[in-house]
Amino acid sequence: MQAPDTDPPAPSEPLQGSAPPIAEAPARADRGAAASPPPPPRRWAVALLSALHALVFAWAALALPFRPWTLFAVVTAALALLHAATAALSLLPHPLAPRAFRVTSFASLGYLAFLSYGLLSSAVYVASLNRGLGTGIAAALLAVWAVVALLTLPFACWGVASTGGLRLLRPNRRPSPALAALAALAVVAALSLLFRHRVAKADVLPVPGGAPSRTGAALREALSSFDALPAPPAKAPSLMTTAPAACAAPPEPGRPTLVVTHLARAKEPERAAAATRCLQPAPGEDLAAALRGALAEALRGPLKIDVVAAVQPLGSPGPGLAGLSLRPGLDGLCLAERCLMPWQLIALDAFNTNAPLAGVPDFRFGVDLAVLRRALGEPEPPGGRGPAGLDDAALRSGLARIETLSYAVDAAGELHLLSRIGEPSVPLTEATAQQAAAAAQRYILGAQRKDGMFRYIVDPFTGRASFDGFSIARQAGTTLALCELGGGEGGAPAPRELGKAVQRSLGLLAKLERKAGEGGAVGALFYPPDNRGTVANLNPTALSLVAFLSCRDLVGGAHDALIGRLARMVLATQRDDGGFAPQLDLDRVAPVLGPTQLYEGGQSVLALALLEALAAREPRPELPPAAAVRAAIDRAMDYYANRYWDHFANDFVYMEENWHCLAARAALGHHRRDDYERFCLDYVAFKSRLVLDEDSEVAPDLVGGYGFGNVLPPHNTSTAGFGEALAAAMAVKEARGEDLARDRALMQRVLGFLVRQQWSPATCFACSRDVIIEGGFSESMASPRIRIDYVQHAWAALGHGGRMLGLVPGRIAPAAGPQ
Repeated sequence: MQAPDTDPPAPSEPLQGSAPPIAEAPARADRGAAASPPPPPRRWAVALLSALHALVFAWAALALPFRPWTLFAVVTAALALLHAATAALSLLPHPLAPRAFRVTSFASLGYLAFLSYGLLSSAVYVASLNRGLGTGIAAALLAVWAVVALLTLPFACWGVASTGGLRLLRPNRRPSPALAALAALAVVAALSLLFRHRVAKADVLPVPGGAPSRTGAALREALSSFDALPAPPAKAPSLMTTAPAACAAPPEPGRPTLVVTHLARAKEPERAAAATRCLQPAPGEDLAAALRGALAEALRGPLKIDVVAAVQPLGSPGPGLAGLSLRPGLDGLCLAERCLMPWQLIALDAFNTNAPLAGVPDFRFGVDLAVLRRALGEPEPPGGRGPAGLDDAALRSGLARIETLSYAVDAAGELHLLSRIGEPSVPLTEATAQQAAAAAQRYILGAQRKDGMFRYIVDPFTGRASFDGFSIARQAGTTLALCELGGGEGGAPAPRELGKAVQRSLGLLAKLERKAGEGGAVGALFYPPDNRGTVANLNPTALSLVAFLSCRDLVGGAHDALIGRLARMVLATQRDDGGFAPQLDLDRVAPVLGPTQLYEGGQSVLALALLEALAAREPRPELPPAAAVRAAIDRAMDYYANRYWDHFANDFVYMEENWHCLAARAALGHHRRDDYERFCLDYVAFKSRLVLDEDSEVAPDLVGGYGFGNVLPPHNTSTAGFGEALAAAMAVKEARGEDLARDRALMQRVLGFLVRQQWSPATCFACSRDVIIEGGFSESMASPRIRIDYVQHAWAALGHGGRMLGLVPGRIAPAAGPQ
């Protein structure tokens, strides 16, 4: 930006009209009059912008860091104070206002450089640690930088230009020491970024077989005497232990280290307990031979073997990113000689303990190093850690990140290579797809208690289960999966156990109904049943209606009157534009308008589509007339296809609209609309961009997951929900005569990911023996808890997606009618 060659004259008195100095215009001699009018005042603009910036930066300094007095907090607070001073001096006005404006502008440029270097340095570290940053994480970092740039760069450029410009760049000025210092600083920053990736590289340790590719074979040879081990007691526990392994010395380059957890005889007769040993053979001694010697004390049963393949002093990813110091599910942690293996950190749910934003305690990702230091056995300092806790350097002091080769040996002695809590070598085949679907069904059936309620949450390692947080919608969704996917093959009757489970669940849902309207013609579901509210939510009633309609072929017409009442509730919530209100006032039987929740629109259309088919096939006085239902569906489909997403964002992003695809599939036989089907196909086309493939440069076990890259593991439920929607979209495409080749390849990746993530006998070496865990699905490969809807959605994806690929038997979709 070019400035005049001479400095602007300093004002002779305090500025009255502007914070920056403004030279008076010379008098026009030809007019012989006084000077021309001064330019419009700018001090109010400077004061207003500075005040706004001061508020924003003060909030960022106080709220964003999760501990006080970080470097980010101090620098950001200093910039906030400069902006506040500039605002105050500009309002007075004061002779120092121009100088404050100039200083704050240069400080803003320095702050942008500080944040730019910090973000870029962090990105380099995280990308090196995870072998790829991922487009989603990279986009998030770019968005953060853009926000900071918008807050600093325009203000700084205006301030520098209007207070004298950059004198360093004037053509007749000789290079100054300041300019040379800036150039040197830029060179140092560039070089530090070039070498930043080296900080994330771990030092390699010797492994059995001499190389990771040969470690499995060496371990199998060491396990040749497994069958000769003594049998464990009948009720032997799992290998679950959160006690750190105690090694003779810290793992380090040149020192082979192997940690094995096995069953050993307990002090009490006829009992067994999990035992952990850290093997560090002397130089020249074979690590596999040391494993054979250690197994002499083991019982024949599951084994967990972790070979430490690399070690690195724990580095810092950057300000605010300490939670990403460890790769979720892949890295373990050592404090001197005590080490926790990656699977133990998963069992502790350690990768979801870091709360980086003090103002948002529920936003958690990554590790909390203070928690892990305690888990490694570090005692609390006298008087506790204090309110401020330890700084980042103190938290990392003495900690080492370890990379391991993870193996499990099942009860039959077979060795399995693991990655996080999955088995990466399991292929997607007809056999594995059917086994996974059957195991998910067994899990759901085993999670139901006698009153029909499904166990809501369970910790697979401890077995702690909870029915708290019961959701009518999730109970109904699980029942829907049982009825859609649990029937006998080829039209054979459903298994008796499944029929009983469905009856119990529908009976539970029926008890939650509250009637309203004239003669009790309208029904809605409430939980708890003694809730005396008079406003009913649409979501639980709509999805329960879907469950009752989908299960009717299995249980008969015993619930037809209830189906009619629930249907009238859904119809009563429909707005004039075809959409649905989120609630219904039962006293007036009138919709309560307001923002709608995710899913309830698609669930309502699905319920009405199933109802229309039943009412047309079997007209009954309990049910609304088929013509009225058809008209309501047509209005709803028109709304969601043409006005619901009729805005600029629909070219870039869609929210969760899976249920609309399920509704479009259900309507194929009797109520087709081209625009509504296209809405589903557009949604799936967008979502498919977020499914990781081989070209995403992610770890092989992440391929097929729905996520953003290597840094944050994909969530199983998001992946499964996409699989459900994709299966429905494939049925719609098939009815439209469109090509399915790309969709089939995509579905194979998605189902392959789910098959690898399911809890199995091989991965359940540390699972609780008190409840059924095998067949379940955790939240993600680094977060262990199992929720009933995680399993339901994964089973639905495996069932419907497997049918579309010809891997799982069963009906795919209704026979398509004309459009």
